Amino acid sequence: MRHLTILGVLALASTVGHSASAGGAQPMNMAPASTPLSATAALRDPAGQLLGTATFRQVGQGVQVSVEARGLTPGQHGMHVHESGRCAPGVDPAMNTVVPFGAAGGHFDPGMSRNHDDPQAPNKYGHGGDVPMLNVGADGVGRSNFTSDKISLTGMNGILNRTLVIHANPDDYKSDPAGMSGARQRCGVIARDGLTTRDYALPGAQDFPEGVAYDARRGVIYTGSAVNGTIYAVDAASGAVTKFQEGGALGRQAALGLKVDPQGRLWIAGGAQGTVSILSPAGMTLKVLQTPESPNPYVNDLTPAPDGNVYVTDSTRPVIFRVDRDLNLTAWLDLANTPIKYGPGINLNGIAATPDGRYLLAMQLNTGELWRIDLRTKAVRKVMGGLMNGDGLLLDGRTLYVARNKDQVVSKVSLAADYGSGQLVAEEPLRGLRFPATLALVGGELVVTQAQLDKLMGGTPETPFRLTRFGKF
Repeated sequence: MRHLTILGVLALASTVGHSASAGGAQPMNMAPASTPLSATAALRDPAGQLLGTATFRQVGQGVQVSVEARGLTPGQHGMHVHESGRCAPGVDPAMNTVVPFGAAGGHFDPGMSRNHDDPQAPNKYGHGGDVPMLNVGADGVGRSNFTSDKISLTGMNGILNRTLVIHANPDDYKSDPAGMSGARQRCGVIARDGLTTRDYALPGAQDFPEGVAYDARRGVIYTGSAVNGTIYAVDAASGAVTKFQEGGALGRQAALGLKVDPQGRLWIAGGAQGTVSILSPAGMTLKVLQTPESPNPYVNDLTPAPDGNVYVTDSTRPVIFRVDRDLNLTAWLDLANTPIKYGPGINLNGIAATPDGRYLLAMQLNTGELWRIDLRTKAVRKVMGGLMNGDGLLLDGRTLYVARNKDQVVSKVSLAADYGSGQLVAEEPLRGLRFPATLALVGGELVVTQAQLDKLMGGTPETPFRLTRFGKF
């Protein structure tokens, strides 16, 4: 869950961003991995003919790239990673005409440099997608092997589900927007090797799906818009999407954390409105609960607990609220006198109740700290750190999955029997996450929202917005 307003997003970006290395790569607290991440792009011409392959292998903070392409004019050809994962015709903004592979968008620019430069320029000065040229021989075959720390298969510089494009002309490494490299002649989507995913596409142009919850009895996945509060119901089997409740219902302008309780009711955290809304299984608003008046509320996530209560985080006010069985909302725990210290940006965010009914687990986004809160004594204990940009939580037994939005991964944490300590054991970028916010368990698989809330600062979100379903890892 995240701050809705643009000012909040900007504040968050300034408080939780990573410093860049010389090549622009963003350091991460990476979990041990038995095999390096790898990806492949099948390179096709505008007619769809397969005429080459590019492979990508994660090496430290960078990527080792190998490219072979056929049927090109001898000489040098500009080659770039482009923003969108679509090799289809589209409008080239520089020419304002439809061109082959125009749907791939502009150059990947994670540093928001808005400047074309050479492959050695740090990402704050030049596009992350500015990679070395392809040298094509007299036989029309081009080969290139290089390693770049401007790109990665995970994190802020992640290129999964983006495109590699080969152009007709050499790249002068200075002219905006593409180095005078001419027409787009080959294109391939960079797809993670050895992974199966399923996307649920959403219909709205401004959905920015933040929360997700699953009603197993009905086979329905719920998701909500952080921007306008619309709630969608997604058939988990067919993928059919219907509007469950329009945004703005009873004043709800945002939908952040979502949860389904044992009665099948949908609970919604209302963000800056400071509200908790409760909807019936038929989509009727049963009640809207208002937290105490404050100049800076931010109700972010909530969780039903085995004790019959629902516990609610506020990311700007150091308090955990509780809604009892009679739907009365009270301030349950004042965090000012606990080890949890609120600072600038988004504080407590994702929250989950342990299945034994003894504890709450809560994620502090701006510090990367995971906390355990005793429901009996209200004692607070730090479980672990190192989970920067940790957003929504999903607890599956003693395995905790953390959506780490800005880092564009889902982290897997193994927790001790008393939930008092944990170890990061794996990280999954899927086929290129776009600011993952929250998670839900659907059968034996996970569903994550690709919220793209970073695009509220600028840039164009990839549409359709989507939820992505994948196997446990």
